[in-house]
Amino acid sequence: MTTPEDPATPVSGAQDAVLDPETQPSPRVRPGAQAPGTGGSRLSAVADWLRSRGDTSLGRFSLLWFRRYFEASRNSGAAAAAYVTLSALPAALVVIAFFNLARGDENAFAQRLITHLNLDGSTASLVHDLFGTTANNVLAASVTVVIGFLVWGISIGQIYQDVYARAWRIHVGSAADQVLFTIWFFVLSGLIALAIVAGSELRTAGWLAVLPVWIAGSMVFWLWTPRFLLHRKISGRSLLPGALLATFVVGGTIATSPLWIGPTLNQNAKAFGSFGVVLALFAYFLIGVTLSMVCAVFGPVWAEWRQGESGRKE
Repeated sequence: MTTPEDPATPVSGAQDAVLDPETQPSPRVRPGAQAPGTGGSRLSAVADWLRSRGDTSLGRFSLLWFRRYFEASRNSGAAAAAYVTLSALPAALVVIAFFNLARGDENAFAQRLITHLNLDGSTASLVHDLFGTTANNVLAASVTVVIGFLVWGISIGQIYQDVYARAWRIHVGSAADQVLFTIWFFVLSGLIALAIVAGSELRTAGWLAVLPVWIAGSMVFWLWTPRFLLHRKISGRSLLPGALLATFVVGGTIATSPLWIGPTLNQNAKAFGSFGVVLALFAYFLIGVTLSMVCAVFGPVWAEWRQGESGRKE
């Protein structure tokens, strides 16, 4: 008579082989499945790489700068560039027209600008007609500038004041600020006129000679602008990093524009005519305005980042 076997006792060697995990083949694992967070995809790998780089000092600074720029600008760069094109640029042309009339060479200036920027074809004709018409009709051009200032120009200062205030997270603004915006608009127009005249008059040797003056003037302007528009609520020392960056970035863009703006204008003129020239000028101002706003938020970002990094080390 047979007795039932104890269930805890293995029956045969075959069962030993089945129950022994060491004898079982390891399951095939897909590449990347064991890496947590990757999900086996390139996109997840890139996300993990960015996450690891973001936890560095430079990564935290870049992310803070990126966020503060969009928080402060609120995509107002295009509006500011359009207002500059429609109001500050015509005002600068009128200033140049008065300067040319005083010298008695309104046509000679346009010719020098065409030669210096290597303009040709319809672009050269447009520049010649633009400066010639402005010089010959100073009164009508002046009325146009007044209208452009009232409709668009005074809003440029408002936009920059809002950008600086949001960047520094302070509150400013009063009815008297319209006077500040007016003064700032005409200072900006004068600087644009000065840049155009310098671009037509100076050669390479001339630029090297006035480079220290250009750097000093740009530094003063970018220190004065936020101090003036923010009612001196931010110290000059705190504004210095942003002014330094704007001096070299925006000032460098303006200073080197005679080297690349001419071919761009010629190409656009050949492709789209006068509309292409206007479009290229708008793009030029959009680049300059965007860079200036990026530099405007650099000061508070730099101060906040340094304070945060010093707190991490303690």
